[in-house]
Amino acid sequence: MNTRKLDREIALKRNRLERLRAEDSTALSAGDQAKLAGLMGIAFARATRLKGAPGAERAAERLYSRAIETAAADLRVLEAERQQVLTQAAAARREKRSSGWW
Repeated sequence: MNTRKLDREIALKRNRLERLRAEDSTALSAGDQAKLAGLMGIAFARATRLKGAPGAERAAERLYSRAIETAAADLRVLEAERQQVLTQAAAARREKRSSGWW
């Protein structure tokens, strides 16, 4: 019933999810970071010409929301796996106790 490895993975996923919700770009994957850099370049170039870039801003928001959904799903899977390990360990203890000493 050693759940240390799962607990560590869950903590890492929670930390990543919190960083994504705070829109920390280092929490994104390398490919998403590259996409975000391109989108920000477009937004900055348009801003220097005193124009808005709503398309780039929406695309960046979609990028973060997709990353948040993926991280949240990964976290739910890990938590379910941890719960399953705990349930199996508890069932094994109950079975051992119910068998009695004779």
